[in-house]
Amino acid sequence: MTTLIVGASGATGRLLVEELLNRGQEVRIVVRSLESLPEMVIGHANLSIIEESILDMSNADMVSLVQGCHAVVSCFGAQSNVPGAVWMATQTCH
Repeated sequence: MTTLIVGASGATGRLLVEELLNRGQEVRIVVRSLESLPEMVIGHANLSIIEESILDMSNADMVSLVQGCHAVVSCFGAQSNVPGAVWMATQTCH
């Protein structure tokens, strides 16, 4: 089973990534920067990392990200100082 996690470098996302990897699952993550990820997960064999801001991704990019995934989890913490962030996060799911 492959799970895509958006916002995987935040407080909640990091915990979820670690838990799924500990359970032996395949995990694909989208993060703005690798700096926030624990070193123990960065080189994990079951982890695929896409280093890019979700706000810069097109709908086509998102479609390609979810291909082959059995589950998608958003730990994306939209901030009020990012114009349109909440709208963009909800629109990509439709």
